[in-house]
Amino acid sequence: MVAKFSPRALLSQLEARAPRPLSAAELRRFLNLGPESEQELRAYLDAEVRAGRLRRVGKGRYQWIGARSESRTAAGASTAGHEVTGRYCRVRAGYGFVEVAAEAGARAPARDILIPEGLEGPAWHGDTVAVEIVRRDARARRLVGRVTRVLERGREQVVGTLQWARGRWRVVPEDDLLPVVELAGDRVPRPPDVGKIALARLVRAAGGRAGATGELERVLGDAEELEVQFFSIAVEHGLRTEFPPAAVREAQALPSDPSPAEMLGRKDLRDLPFVTIDGEAARDFDDAVCLAVEGSGYRLWVAIADVAFYVRPGSALDREAAARGTSVYFPDRAIPMLPAALSEGLCSLGPHRERLVQVVELRYDRHGRRREVAMYPGVIRSRARLTYTKVAAVLSQADTAEIRAWRAELGPLLPQLRAMEQFMRLLLRNRMAAGSLDLDLPEALVDLSEEGRSIGVRLVHRNDAHRIIEEFMLEANRAVAEYFSAQGVPIPYRVHEAPEPDAIEELNRFLRAFGFEVRYHREIRPGDLQRLLSEIEGHRMERVLSRLVLRSLKQARYSVENLGHFGLAFPVYCHFTSPIRRYPDLLVHRQLQRLREGRREEAESERAALEAACAASSEREREAMEAERAMLDLKKAEFMLDHLLEPEPGTIVSVISSGCFVELDAYPVEGFLRAEDLPGDRYRYVERENALRGLRTGRRLRLGDRVLVEATNVSLARRQVDFALLKVLSPADRPPRAGLPEAPRR
Repeated sequence: MVAKFSPRALLSQLEARAPRPLSAAELRRFLNLGPESEQELRAYLDAEVRAGRLRRVGKGRYQWIGARSESRTAAGASTAGHEVTGRYCRVRAGYGFVEVAAEAGARAPARDILIPEGLEGPAWHGDTVAVEIVRRDARARRLVGRVTRVLERGREQVVGTLQWARGRWRVVPEDDLLPVVELAGDRVPRPPDVGKIALARLVRAAGGRAGATGELERVLGDAEELEVQFFSIAVEHGLRTEFPPAAVREAQALPSDPSPAEMLGRKDLRDLPFVTIDGEAARDFDDAVCLAVEGSGYRLWVAIADVAFYVRPGSALDREAAARGTSVYFPDRAIPMLPAALSEGLCSLGPHRERLVQVVELRYDRHGRRREVAMYPGVIRSRARLTYTKVAAVLSQADTAEIRAWRAELGPLLPQLRAMEQFMRLLLRNRMAAGSLDLDLPEALVDLSEEGRSIGVRLVHRNDAHRIIEEFMLEANRAVAEYFSAQGVPIPYRVHEAPEPDAIEELNRFLRAFGFEVRYHREIRPGDLQRLLSEIEGHRMERVLSRLVLRSLKQARYSVENLGHFGLAFPVYCHFTSPIRRYPDLLVHRQLQRLREGRREEAESERAALEAACAASSEREREAMEAERAMLDLKKAEFMLDHLLEPEPGTIVSVISSGCFVELDAYPVEGFLRAEDLPGDRYRYVERENALRGLRTGRRLRLGDRVLVEATNVSLARRQVDFALLKVLSPADRPPRAGLPEAPRR
């Protein structure tokens, strides 16, 4: 039966689904109205918008302005003139954003503060700044501010190309988000140094009409040299490549193996068949695992290197680990958080050597439900150093001579590995059923020559061996976090907040063009996004759309306040399992030790220090991720030097005003198509269509379009590949089922 139009029912529907905006057609369906009510419905909606009781979103959607929205608007308006601090991030278009860090116990603002071009003052990309809120931009739905002063420079050194212009030397940064630095002082380059990469130290930042000034520290060499590439990226992202002498001395003073006295008071687990499973190139082994099938249930031991036993608070090793925050991994090397004597020696759980560990022992019933947890210090002796490739092969149905030899080599360990695979599937099924996002995505891997040059780029898909370790580590991390949450003792929680409705609505703007939408009620839940990911699976646009979904998510971070983990759908979570390479894990170990020793007051007094460490570690993690991405981009560009002018099909994965990015089918490599270089027409960007449209022909280049391109230029300095358009392909020319974008760190 068709209902009659009721203003009260309409507003009730909008309120019930806030903050999701609804179209008139959706409202008609929810209210069970017939087509004859369309005109009356739209007239009422438009009247409510004029009266300020509803908000129009886009051309045809309407949103209820309830108490929550009104309080946000009022809060935004009342902050004018208020000053906050945060990290300034500039974008290539000239404007920037300040990510405001939340004070202890408080949430950060819902969105970053927009800094229009010209209001950044003396700030450089990466600086910590003070910002005055000047207004609220209703159209962009965010606060607008201006930088009033720089509190801390994000970097004091700049790496760039030496140029001689107008009688002066200058350094043009590799990172084009930074300003050009004019060189001053007695030390100057030589004429043959033009075009080489140099390191300069900032003396005076840009301000007013004056540009930035710096002093030459040294000429590094040519951009093609491997060490120059490494050093450039390390400096650009503030990475510490050398350990200070005091930290080196402390590391060298430690033994190569624990003594019998150090094992006293620990649970002896040396008879258990622990194994490590890592990548082929791994050199630091944080975790070892052991599984027993007990009746119809399981008992899992997760043993984690006891780094806190050796790295004491306030020591030189601790200060350096805190400053680094994390290890950084490049295709050809790593920058470890701890010296090799610990990260590859005393704290690494290598095979057939006694090692001190912190153990999380977990018991489960046959359904994979956890029944008991115990945590204690122990000592283990790993049986084998296994790799993901080998474990996945022996667990597979494949039967080659090599795999048969591997199975024979593993011998008595093979039944345990098969039980691990079975148990992993149980845990994974439970986690997915609870709403966790399926972020099982492949990663780009660079193949290197013996000289370290890039000779291949490919996508590597995660296998069951990866999933075994991931599920076991998730279980240990969650159990430790739940313990501290119940105790009320502060630790660095690993938090991942839900995406903002604005971000989801922006995502939906793109998705609707392909017939998809994130559907949610009142608030966004992980299951809402997982449902979408399931819907787009197998679609010809799966890779592009999945990329958009991931970009709509917030980045995980560390916080003393437990805000839950959206992506995992865990109400509480922390990082405990990698203290060799992550500083927050080491801090959790120390808090556990304080509680175990009865030092509860001391543990509770650590809150302020932990909050500061959370902010610093989150920042260092972001820099590490950006550095790893920069090196990957560099190696991809290096690889493409051997593939210039080769026609390759690809997909448009991003469109901006100056052109579009295309990802090749054959390799996970992106290149840029400049709008000004597109043949046959002049193109302009149409935001509502997310497309470049020809002014004369009306031809559109849109997100997801298939194109044939060739690489015409490669810049190692900019780590960028330029493409030329050869042909727009038919949608029927489907790409192979390649991988999806890299998942954010959990």
